[in-house]
Amino acid sequence: MSITLNWPQLAIVLVEPKLDMNVGAVARAMKNFGLGRLILVSPGCDHLSDKARALSCAADDLLEKAEIFFDLDTALAEFNLVVGTTARLGKYCKPVYTPTQTAEKIADLGDEVPVAIMFGREDFGLGREQRRHSHILSSIPVNPEFSSLNLAQSVLLYGYELSRLERNNRVSDSNTLGKIGGGLASHTELQGMYGHMRSTLEAANFLDKSNPDHLLEYLRRLFGRAAMSSREVRIIRGIMSLIDNPRNPAG
Repeated sequence: MSITLNWPQLAIVLVEPKLDMNVGAVARAMKNFGLGRLILVSPGCDHLSDKARALSCAADDLLEKAEIFFDLDTALAEFNLVVGTTARLGKYCKPVYTPTQTAEKIADLGDEVPVAIMFGREDFGLGREQRRHSHILSSIPVNPEFSSLNLAQSVLLYGYELSRLERNNRVSDSNTLGKIGGGLASHTELQGMYGHMRSTLEAANFLDKSNPDHLLEYLRRLFGRAAMSSREVRIIRGIMSLIDNPRNPAG
């Protein structure tokens, strides 16, 4: 069965999925809402097993063309927006957007911008290092006394929120972002900026040596919300380079 792609540049990324049945159920949920690209990072199961196919309910094509990677940098390199889903709401995870707010942010970019929605392992979610690959974080508001959601249920909720945004209502006004399409910085560019920023701030003794990630986490959230363009990333890196190597004053 062919699939009509409502968001052709959007990928569902499963990081270290453990159960083949869950991967199959995710494929089914994706197909329900016209999401056609599945990425698996370091999977701990066979996504083409009989159990996975049975749970996919005729979404076998998504399983068969799933892309497999073994590190997040490579898996996410092309994406201009990476949404990390999390149930953790600590100080390093703020702000956190609901699925509805997340869908609206994706819609603001238009449907031709590569976007990844990333889900962590079933029993643990995304770890701190994995969350650092996210440009923004999103969480499903559930009963705090019973917050456990099945992986496919989570994917289904994001698919539903995206489906509510009709194509002709998606924002593509360049005045809104000024960087639609190829102008947005890629994940690789942003990761390079964060690495440069860390080394510069460490050399300047600006970071707390006992917990350097304290400030860096806030900076990641700040720049992640900004939907930075490639040019803006180059400007920030230029500033960092000037701090690294101050120019001698003229005369």
